Amino acid sequence: MLKPPLISWLGLVLAALLLNACGTSLPQKSAPVTPRKEVKKEPLPFSPGIPATTRPLASEPVDPLKTAQQYLEQARYASSPQREDIQLKATAALIRAGKLRQAEELLGSIDIAGLPDIYRARFQVLKAVTELHRYQPKRALTMLTPLFALKGLGPEVQADIYQLRAQANLMLQRRLDSVLDLIAREAYLSSADRLQLNRARTWQVLGSMNRFELEQARFKSTDDVLTGWLDLALLRLEFGADPFVFAQAVEQWRQTYVQHSARSIIDSQLQALNTVTAAQRPTRIALLLPLASKFGRAAQAVHDGFMAAHHANGDPNKPAVSVYDVGEEPTLAPVYYSLAVKERADFVVGPLGKAAVNSLLGSGVINTSTLLLGSSTVASKSSTPIYQFDLAPEQEAQQAAQRAYLDGHRIAAALYPESEWGQRMITAFTEEWETLGGVMAETQSYRETASDFSAPIKALLNIDESERRSSMLAAQLGTQLKFEPRRRQDVDCLFLAAQVKSARLIKPQINFYRGHDIPVYATSHVYSGKIDPVNDADLNGIIFGDMPWMLNDQGRMPALRERIQKDWPDQHTPLDRLYALGLDAYAIIFNLPRLISDPTARISGATASLSLMDNRINRYLTWARFEQGSPVVKDVIVEKKGIESITLESQWPATDPAPATRPVGGS
Repeated sequence: MLKPPLISWLGLVLAALLLNACGTSLPQKSAPVTPRKEVKKEPLPFSPGIPATTRPLASEPVDPLKTAQQYLEQARYASSPQREDIQLKATAALIRAGKLRQAEELLGSIDIAGLPDIYRARFQVLKAVTELHRYQPKRALTMLTPLFALKGLGPEVQADIYQLRAQANLMLQRRLDSVLDLIAREAYLSSADRLQLNRARTWQVLGSMNRFELEQARFKSTDDVLTGWLDLALLRLEFGADPFVFAQAVEQWRQTYVQHSARSIIDSQLQALNTVTAAQRPTRIALLLPLASKFGRAAQAVHDGFMAAHHANGDPNKPAVSVYDVGEEPTLAPVYYSLAVKERADFVVGPLGKAAVNSLLGSGVINTSTLLLGSSTVASKSSTPIYQFDLAPEQEAQQAAQRAYLDGHRIAAALYPESEWGQRMITAFTEEWETLGGVMAETQSYRETASDFSAPIKALLNIDESERRSSMLAAQLGTQLKFEPRRRQDVDCLFLAAQVKSARLIKPQINFYRGHDIPVYATSHVYSGKIDPVNDADLNGIIFGDMPWMLNDQGRMPALRERIQKDWPDQHTPLDRLYALGLDAYAIIFNLPRLISDPTARISGATASLSLMDNRINRYLTWARFEQGSPVVKDVIVEKKGIESITLESQWPATDPAPATRPVGGS
């Protein structure tokens, strides 16, 4: 589901409410409260999160539902304000138990009118948590904003308010606002561990911002703390794929920002990189490619990118690289692999392509760290670490579904070619779209060799049905009718699986059949890689995902092209994408320790923003739209769980350590 899991730092805001509560001495008996009817648990769209102000007390039972029941029993005999205090605690426990509907019902029954501001703050914080669980960040912000005017809330509650605001702004893709909230939150944190955790979150949110966002924020910033964070994030974007160069750039940053709070984060990251011992660093890399084969040009492009990155590596202790030509027969891949290891290779990149990868995985000869340039479901017979990296078109189709869903569309139609590639694309898009919760209203295939695509487009848009109805009516009336066909109105987006030639013919015909106002999403295959306003004018309006290497004409990409690819003959052709694959394959080798140790880590690569999950390199594309025949970058990355997936739950514990109990409004 695209709705992201409510991350544990939202889940950190429910026990300071318990700890900032009024006295907990046994209340005097009052009229019992009628027990509420048990409400059946609804399936949560994502895992429940617990704010810091509602952490369970050490004396609470492990089962939060039992905790809630105990609180509700106590509340039956309590008088105000102890009753409301206990009910708020029960609400927090219900949220921890995943009983969101019951929590909302209980909140609705709590009357805080006339009580001190701390009660209103606790109530509004809990209400904001439920709104975020419902994926209603705007409502959550409405709940939280008035709380800044309240007095005597204490640092715990203030920290929770900023924490939830940061979460809500992140859900709304207001990344800079989220960063500002997290920076402001630091003033209310006293624990060194919580400060470090907050800075780690800040660093991750910055990692989700694209270059334009960072540079615009940097230009406008007048705050030294924010400026330091932004400068560091820009350095990571510029040099993050090369740990050696990045470390040098950070050293200069340190001299400018001597006392900056980000120093602890960046120092720990660089220390993690430096702790990789010399024995763990590769000393000889083997590159296995089918250079003398029918795939020779593709293999040569990968080779050229890989070696360009190697020659550009300024580390004096960089490993040696040996190239092995696997040739035409993929079954020989295990033979060349064994030869490379025999010749002292301690890291292998390749082979390239599914057949060779399958042959190697099934052979049982893998006995050193390996980065396969292809994906496979064949089970490895080796216990040695094996990683997979490729440019699988299915990943792009899945991300097209994610992009369309994130843009607010819910009912899709799709056009795809009658080929194995087309079937793979439509299957990947449809499965992802329906997993997200979207509806596939219609799919139509077309012949790639055709020049007239009117039949499948008319069928897709129900134009043919409109024409048939008109013909039937004219026949019944025995007269010619003035007729203007209408397309279907239920579809709000269209997925187009097509290569460049077909896409240039299909999009104008979609427009002709009154589909000009339907957003069309596609993959990198609709873009030749070369700016061509004359021929690509017919693609205007298509939204597609592609590599930063192919799209970005700002920042480090043009300079990098000029430095390492100046004389390469196949620039701005489809082979350029394979050159970028070679560049990133080299960068991944030196970033693997960071990717393995930190599941939230990203590499700003040439092919995409890269991460590692289940030993597979995931690519998060740059998104662009054709305007006046040229691609214009609109958004940098879309991740599988939406923008929130930069804050993976696995990074942080479910709750912070419970702070010492303090009186209401204490500091």
